[in-house]
Amino acid sequence: MMREWDPSHPQARLPDPARFTNDDVAGLAQSFRNLALRLQAFVERERHFTRDASHELRTPLTIIKMAVDVLADDPDHGSLAQRSLVRIRRSVREIEALIETFLVLAREYDTGLPEQDFLINDVVREEVERYRDLLGSKSVELKMEETGRFALHAPSRVCTAVVGNLIRNACMHTERGTILVRVEQGGVRVSDTGYGMDAQALERASRGIPADGTALAIVHRIADRFGWPIEMDGIAAAGTTVFLCFPSAIPVDAGLTQAH
Repeated sequence: MMREWDPSHPQARLPDPARFTNDDVAGLAQSFRNLALRLQAFVERERHFTRDASHELRTPLTIIKMAVDVLADDPDHGSLAQRSLVRIRRSVREIEALIETFLVLAREYDTGLPEQDFLINDVVREEVERYRDLLGSKSVELKMEETGRFALHAPSRVCTAVVGNLIRNACMHTERGTILVRVEQGGVRVSDTGYGMDAQALERASRGIPADGTALAIVHRIADRFGWPIEMDGIAAAGTTVFLCFPSAIPVDAGLTQAH
C-alpha cells in the first residue's frame, strides 16, 4: 500500500489504522496518517500562496508601469527625468521576470500552466528584445542568430522564464564585448564575454546551488524539472556559455540561418 503513496495526494490510499490488530502496526499507520495530514495542509498552503502571490504581486507592478507610461508622455520632463523613468521601467521588467520565475519554482505538483505548441524562435526573439534595455550604456552588443528553427509542446511561460533568465544572467555579468543568443536545432545557446566562472562556481551553478550565478542556478532547477538538459562552460574573466537542450523539439525548418 505504501508503495502506491503519492506525496502530491498525501491522504490517498493510506490504510485506516483501525484495521490493524497489532498495536505497533496500528501506531505506525496512525503516524503515517498524521504525516499525510500535515503534508496535505502544506500542499494546500503552497497552492493558495502561488495563486494569491501571482495576483497580489502583479497588480502593483501594473500600476507602476501605467504611471511610468503617463509620466514618459509628459513633454515637460527633462532628460534627467526621462533617464530615471527608463531605469524604473527597466527595473519593473526585471521584477516581473523574477516573480514569474519564482512562481514557476513554487509550483511543484500543480503547475496550473497549460501546455501549448509554440515556436522557440519567437520566444527567444522576444526575450532578446526585452533585455536590450538591461544593458544600458554598457559597451556590449546583444545579438541573436538562428541556425535552427523548432517548436515545443510545453508551458510557454516556463520556457520564457528559462530563456529570459539565461539572457538576463549574461547581460548582468557582461561589461563589454558580445552576448550571442543562438537558436540551434534542438536547443538554445547563450554565450557571453563577461566575468565567467571558476570551476567551483560553475559546479555549484550546474547543481542548482545559488551563488554569484544565481540566475543560472534558477535556470538549472526549472530545466531539470521539465527534462531540459543544460550544459555549462565557463572560464573566469573570459565568459560563460550555456546550452539549453530540448529533447522533445519539433523541427520546423532545419538549415535556417538568420542574424539580428
